[in-house]
Amino acid sequence: MSASARPFVIGQSLRVPGLGVLVLPAAPVPSWLAGPALHTALALLLHRPGQLPLALPATIEEISHGPQPPTRALLLDGDPGGELAAGAWLALQAVMENELL
Repeated sequence: MSASARPFVIGQSLRVPGLGVLVLPAAPVPSWLAGPALHTALALLLHRPGQLPLALPATIEEISHGPQPPTRALLLDGDPGGELAAGAWLALQAVMENELL
């Protein structure tokens, strides 16, 4: 996958104690999120207004809520150092096939 792929704009984030931060994409969902298998490890850069980019590992997860179809999300394995406010986005750096975080 290309580092120039469409960014993952954060629509919602939820802290999952003991696991990290689960982030759901805003529309449109980047196409690179659908390709790899669930739990695939990724190297990402978190961009937030007024802050330097932060490298974070993540895995691709899937969640569902009520009657809605499952949607893919990212589980960030690290502390982004605060809330992920509107305007934050993630850039794909690499897919780490068959590697554990």
